[in-house]
Amino acid sequence: MTSKSLALITGFGGINSAGRSSSYLSYKNMVFDSLSSKEQLEVLQDLAVLQGKIEPIGRSWETSSGDTIDLKKYLTDNSSNIRSDSMVRKLDRDLYDKDGVILDQIGASAAGQLPKGFDPSSLYPARQHPKALQMTVFGMGDALGQLGIDWKNIQEKISPDEVAVFSGAAIGQLDGFGFGGLMQSRLKGSRASSKNLALGLVEMSADFINAYILGSVGRTGHVVGACATFLYNLQMGKEAIESGSARFVVVGGAEAPITPEIVDGFYAMSALSDDKRMMEMQAQQNENLTNGPHQERACRPFGQNVGMVLGESAQFVILMDDTLAIELGAEVYGCVSAVSSHSDGFKSSISGPGVGNYITMAKCVAEAEKIIGSKKLRTRTFVHAHGTGTPANRTTESHILNEVAKTYGIKSLPVTGIKSYLGHSMAPASGDQLTTTLGTWDKGIIPGIHSTHSVADDVYQGNLNILLDDQIQEKGFFSAAFLNAKGFGGNNASALILSPEESMSLLNKKYSAAKMKNYISANKDVIAKSIKHNKQCLRGNYNIIYKFNENVLQGEEDVMIEKDKLSLKGFKRSINLKK
Repeated sequence: MTSKSLALITGFGGINSAGRSSSYLSYKNMVFDSLSSKEQLEVLQDLAVLQGKIEPIGRSWETSSGDTIDLKKYLTDNSSNIRSDSMVRKLDRDLYDKDGVILDQIGASAAGQLPKGFDPSSLYPARQHPKALQMTVFGMGDALGQLGIDWKNIQEKISPDEVAVFSGAAIGQLDGFGFGGLMQSRLKGSRASSKNLALGLVEMSADFINAYILGSVGRTGHVVGACATFLYNLQMGKEAIESGSARFVVVGGAEAPITPEIVDGFYAMSALSDDKRMMEMQAQQNENLTNGPHQERACRPFGQNVGMVLGESAQFVILMDDTLAIELGAEVYGCVSAVSSHSDGFKSSISGPGVGNYITMAKCVAEAEKIIGSKKLRTRTFVHAHGTGTPANRTTESHILNEVAKTYGIKSLPVTGIKSYLGHSMAPASGDQLTTTLGTWDKGIIPGIHSTHSVADDVYQGNLNILLDDQIQEKGFFSAAFLNAKGFGGNNASALILSPEESMSLLNKKYSAAKMKNYISANKDVIAKSIKHNKQCLRGNYNIIYKFNENVLQGEEDVMIEKDKLSLKGFKRSINLKK
């Protein structure tokens, strides 16, 4: 048994085009048809409340127009409409493209927009925050609610410097409140805001979490790695836990890339699933052309496809070392057992694929074989592919996965690609994969690639099972999952995530029966608080934390430095200067 601390996943939350992440809601929207009717109603209620379609009035419910409804009947009758206002769908011109640049000049009508009607800026004093930072405030509050442990209680158990936050964007905040406003203001005859430059920076998501949510003085940072950014941050978080430099780590990413400039950039690289190419593909596939492009199927990983679709997301996971998790009774949703990142070497094109992803996947699969053994590796693991929906991705990534599977004797490795539901959210893309994986641990269902009806002829699949339908197993069947990301510039990363059952097996080997008994007792209260968070969110009472100008520390008055320690006002524990 390794002496290193385990990087346990103890909380998660966020928002993407499929909905709220905590309590597996966005995941459940993706596997909706494989759920029980009771679980389907919960998904619909959460979406309808997010979208502002309904609200609770006392013990009753009303629509946005003030009509009293029977909740169950309303949700059942309006199921299709509620879900069609989520995930990849037709672009909302009024919200994203008032000048018609995307829809009229570029001609790209599909995107993975947040659920229609959901506005995170209405939930707190947003003060001209870029959208990704608004999503950060919502998503981090969601993760802390799912955690089920009061942040103050955690602070009393650890030193102020034993916290770390790694979160941010890949491209940056390019809407009008960020770099977009900075670059456009003079051209449009106005002046730049003093906030445009600062709030446009890629690491600002971590800064917001430190400054306005946690009040953390611990380690902070953000590693930008194009589409692999979330996994780069996850690698930092895992290493911080294992080294002992941090005991409580937030890993996240937040990006709102559906802007004319970013869409235009991907269009210029011929990487976008635009309307013209979509219609040509539909004609080749003998699909109905009467109603124009099929926006909900614009992203087709591993099928006949023409390009990617942009999506919005903010995803956060909370890691703890195993000692802290056991002491607090934290719920264990999984364990980050390996994260590998490698570049491609010499390249002919900065946007072209290379060899780095073979290294990252092979390392993670090799680590899985060591931890769970060959039999479970071959029969109880699956892959969340990067799966962008481009012709280049379907051949290159499938070859990587197939060769690794063949080498390790995996005859039929299940592979899915959730960008078909969510679009490509850039930095948080693997955060979408991770929170979806946690859903699979809970339900035993891997979402199939619903937009792809058949696998393309040039896809390597001799040792792969590319899932076009949900794969349904009993809860606890899968032992581990692999997350994969391939980014421009040679930014490749893969991760190995252990299931809760495998994680608990490691803990039972490491701790005495008495310690585990105390843990199970403390865990009951944590689970109850997490369930309470979900019930409140289902009624629109979200866990929004935004502490602007509260308890601000001043160096002249609130810091006491001694040779062996540094003390801060308001913190129970001091920082040890002689570690």
